[in-house]
Amino acid sequence: MDFIAWFVPPHVRGDPRKTTRHRGIAKSLLAISLVTLLVFAGYVLVEGHLSATEYALFAVTIAIPAIGALLIRATGDITLGLVTTNIGGILILAVWAFLTGGITSIALPAFLANIALLSTFGNIAIMLIIGAAMMGVLVFLYLATTLGWLPESLILGSDMPALMLTTMLGSVGLVVLAGVAVVRDRATAKTQLRAALHAAEQSSRAKSVFLTVMSDELRTPLNTVLGFAELLHNNEAKNLDKAQMRAIEHISIAGNYLLDLVMRVLEMSRIEAGEMKVSMEPLRAEEIILPCLSVMELEAQRRDIALLSDCGDRLRWVVWADRVLVKQVLLILLSNAVKFNRAGGKVTIACHLVGTEYLRIGVTDTGSGIASDQRDALFEPFVRLGAEVGATHGTGLGLAVAKRLTERMRGRIGYVPTAEPGSTFWVELALAETPASTDGSGQPPQGCDIPQTPHRE
Repeated sequence: MDFIAWFVPPHVRGDPRKTTRHRGIAKSLLAISLVTLLVFAGYVLVEGHLSATEYALFAVTIAIPAIGALLIRATGDITLGLVTTNIGGILILAVWAFLTGGITSIALPAFLANIALLSTFGNIAIMLIIGAAMMGVLVFLYLATTLGWLPESLILGSDMPALMLTTMLGSVGLVVLAGVAVVRDRATAKTQLRAALHAAEQSSRAKSVFLTVMSDELRTPLNTVLGFAELLHNNEAKNLDKAQMRAIEHISIAGNYLLDLVMRVLEMSRIEAGEMKVSMEPLRAEEIILPCLSVMELEAQRRDIALLSDCGDRLRWVVWADRVLVKQVLLILLSNAVKFNRAGGKVTIACHLVGTEYLRIGVTDTGSGIASDQRDALFEPFVRLGAEVGATHGTGLGLAVAKRLTERMRGRIGYVPTAEPGSTFWVELALAETPASTDGSGQPPQGCDIPQTPHRE
């Protein structure tokens, strides 16, 4: 173990990031002691003979940074060590300045070195505390100088230029030496972060590949189980009693739920692995919305939900989207709106322009709405909407998939609460052309970077 490593608290040595930070702080504090020792040597060469007071001040000045490093090592509290060291340093410098000329003292340049080092490792609270203390000391020294409170200076006038040079050189050396230590440690930290990022990316890709393979492997036996459950349910050769029919229905419900989860996981893993190809093309809004309403119509009727369209002429607007993926996104929003609605409620799909470049398609339901503490995590994986207010099953992946698919199409997706109980989820797609366009160019609006892939892979 090297000398600096000893100053790293034992309980953080297993964390490379914290270890690097503690090493940097220890190097900087010890650098202060070292440079102060060099200043002391230069001071002795200029003065030749020092008083007991000067020896005592130099001894304390050299010791305080080292004591701060030891305090951090013992407690593991960086803030405590930095505040203690800086307050102690300010008091020592204040005494030096008071004894050597007040606001014109040769000790004042060391204040700047002190605050420069603090800005490297301190936080806002520490900076404010130390800055206020330093300003208070400077104001006191000014008053002491102008009001004649100062004792006779320890420094002779003839020695002042040489000692000022020594002080300035010491301050510059302190900042440079500590800066070198900080730069080297930050370079090490960046290397460690790059390595950690690379490992995380590799792990994420491996996870996505694993989930893709496992999802494909699980889907086949699940389809088989569901197929045989349906055959048993529809078996006319041998009638089943009510208990057996209920058991088969439970198998079908649980199997379909598990199959939906597997499919969602498969979609997520393909998106994260970069295997989801996007084929952008100009599409009329009606080509997106009407087929989705048709698909959801029977489910809405079964749940006694009115399915309404409030798009009107805006169905003729043309947007940039992937024909398959955009329908998948809209079906997710419509499915949630129907699933988490109340009996006799309604789901309304509406369209309107956002500025001059986007068409917003909103899906509004009359359900119980989204709890305020869930809204920030709506589009995160496995956040289940409505699970707290009913027995409706959900995978918690639908909105996460919708968000990622929308972003792949360079669109936007979001949520706004409604005035009455309910929710509105919306997706915004870049306009390709207006209904009045006759040139047929199908070019995206300026400022919209829409990738175009001629064929779906």
